[in-house]
Amino acid sequence: MGDNYRISRPIYDTTEKLQPREPRQIVIVGGGIIGCTTAYYLTRHPKYDPEIHKITLVEGTRIAGAASGKAGGFLASWAYPSCIVPLSFSLHEQLARDHGGEQRWGYRRVRCGQLTATGRELRREGGGEVGQDKGREDRTWISLGKREAALKRSREEIVTTLPEDMDWLVPETVDTFEDISDIDCMAQVQPYLFTNCMAKPAEERGVRIVLGSVEDINYKEDAHTAEDMAPPCRSPPAIRSFLGRVVTFVTYRDITTSVTCMIPASTIVLATGPWTPNLFPWAPISALRAHSITIKPRKPLSSYCVFTEISFHSNNTNETTSLDSSSSISSSARTRTICPEILTRPNNEVCVCGHGDYNVPLPPAADEVEASAQHCQELIDAAAQIAGELDW
Repeated sequence: MGDNYRISRPIYDTTEKLQPREPRQIVIVGGGIIGCTTAYYLTRHPKYDPEIHKITLVEGTRIAGAASGKAGGFLASWAYPSCIVPLSFSLHEQLARDHGGEQRWGYRRVRCGQLTATGRELRREGGGEVGQDKGREDRTWISLGKREAALKRSREEIVTTLPEDMDWLVPETVDTFEDISDIDCMAQVQPYLFTNCMAKPAEERGVRIVLGSVEDINYKEDAHTAEDMAPPCRSPPAIRSFLGRVVTFVTYRDITTSVTCMIPASTIVLATGPWTPNLFPWAPISALRAHSITIKPRKPLSSYCVFTEISFHSNNTNETTSLDSSSSISSSARTRTICPEILTRPNNEVCVCGHGDYNVPLPPAADEVEASAQHCQELIDAAAQIAGELDW
């Protein structure tokens, strides 16, 4: 919270009243990386006893069904926010060591670089040029911010010579290349596998995983709680409106049977990403759509995460605009620039990630998110511009 709404102590901290074996009924809403790792670490808490405490994770579609299953999965100790990233980076290493992450979810240390390139002209079957836009979508792309974090780092002088093991790039297309970080501060995971591998041990230790759409959080009034937790008078109205209310149940609709059910709850953890305001309208979270694709290259590629800036000729007259200088696509007279992230993965897979947009409204569920075939094709084309092994 900002300075205007600083609270001197946790609003909902009732630990002083808890008896050592007082039962907790914890409901985690959302089965992405945050929800599943929360469940995992709760079951490792020294006071957790599955015979006393009940933990339920409610997911609306499937585990890692939204961004947690489709992200690039790169980990950097220099990423943002700096207040938590070092801990996150070290925990990933520990989890991989404890649970065989190298084999189970593709954890490995990687190098990271950044390049600018001028794409070569390719032609698909049917005569269409790579990068040609059908002009049916009005698109405005938003930077996801990861590129800016890399640009702020102090780096060595830009060079045009590629590392020897990046032989999967077409060298004559690369204008500049620079190392951003080495394996000491850069790693990666396959996020869909990682999230599911966190859910499994949590379930084995007593977490109940339910597939259902949460419709409501039920509360009851508690005057004693209100008196005990009074915040400063400048606290936001949203916080003040919840004083004196304690959670009692979570209401959800089972996605298989469509039956409405209720789960008793004493604590709720909301881990629903952009859907959080549906349950807590005051949450300052917006819905940004982003695209990613995976490609099976012709041969295994060296391990790298690469930020790119690829310029290429375009005959498109309906160019995309950008909201800031680092957005994914910009245009000049007959040149377009697209800035995907290319991440090689174990098991002969490459993930190509684009930037974000606000072009479609957030649907009720993750499996209803509308993907743009045009945006995905642009990522395919961009990769093919500079990497022969990724040319379909």
